[in-house]
Amino acid sequence: MPLYRQKGGKVWWMSYSFRGRQIRKSTATTSKKVAESIYYKVKTQIAEGAYLESIKGKNKTFVDMAERYLKEATPDKKPSSQRDDIANAKNLGKFFGKFYLNEITADLITQYVLKRKKKVGPCSINRELAFLSVSFNKAYKLWGWCRENPVSRIKREKEPKRVKYFSEIEFSKIYNLLTEWVRPLVLLAKNTGLRKSNVVNLKWSEVNLNDRIIILGAEVMKNSNCLGVPLNNPAWDVIKDQKRNQKLHSPYVFCKANGEPYTGWGVYQAFKKACIKAKLPDFRFHDLRHDFCSKLVQAGVDLYTVKELAGHKDITTTQRYAHLSKAKLKDAVAVLEKLS
Repeated sequence: MPLYRQKGGKVWWMSYSFRGRQIRKSTATTSKKVAESIYYKVKTQIAEGAYLESIKGKNKTFVDMAERYLKEATPDKKPSSQRDDIANAKNLGKFFGKFYLNEITADLITQYVLKRKKKVGPCSINRELAFLSVSFNKAYKLWGWCRENPVSRIKREKEPKRVKYFSEIEFSKIYNLLTEWVRPLVLLAKNTGLRKSNVVNLKWSEVNLNDRIIILGAEVMKNSNCLGVPLNNPAWDVIKDQKRNQKLHSPYVFCKANGEPYTGWGVYQAFKKACIKAKLPDFRFHDLRHDFCSKLVQAGVDLYTVKELAGHKDITTTQRYAHLSKAKLKDAVAVLEKLS
């Protein structure tokens, strides 16, 4: 019904569709005849293209929202998160482009998700939806550009809990096919469990050469907690080689000829290319971190220690590797022998 009264109320309300969104608004009158006149006037204005809702951001587009968010909110984030925001805004912009904010409905977002599923996995889609959601929250709650956050109606994609590690043969095949410059980064990641961003942007100021330990501040960590990772012999050899072969006074442990660090995307691509050549395309750079945790658990290291070394904020994240502790599992079922 285009006109209705709320339960127990006397004022007439009207319901109509505008730019793909259902609008419900009070006519501010108790007269049905006057309410009908207001309703048909609004419908006529919509048909003639003259109607605009009285809202501050009525002419604001997705591009306007994304640009303001990147300018006001993104600079306060960590460098890695800043890069993610920029990438997410770019990907979302290809679809939503110059849609007005009140044109971006839950249905339109669903269409975006279906389209993205053909190209990327659930993790990427969820990160993009998260950026869209926080941007809309700013536009809705702080800037007054829209009346709601349409992303709140969208169910997030289910992300598979991936635990994938390398056999010696698999890693050897991939490593031998890597380009020379990326090999030390891969070795350090495999032996420290550090995330790609922390390896790529590792600075000499974060390496304690005397105590053989890498200490990362909270500002560069995903969970905002400091992390100290001791260097085993393979990792220590990588650091020594980088120090020995350092030709520039670059603050970065791994850098190009001009002293600038490599890009995370470049490292990801170089590793992925070697995986494909080795006919092991399902592996990715982040699996080096899974490998680190998995091998520690398989060697009998307790989950709490693994949690501290990996820098997990919550033990539940570490527990995904619990099933790999074969010795403890065998001891557990052996208890039954005493009961029989």
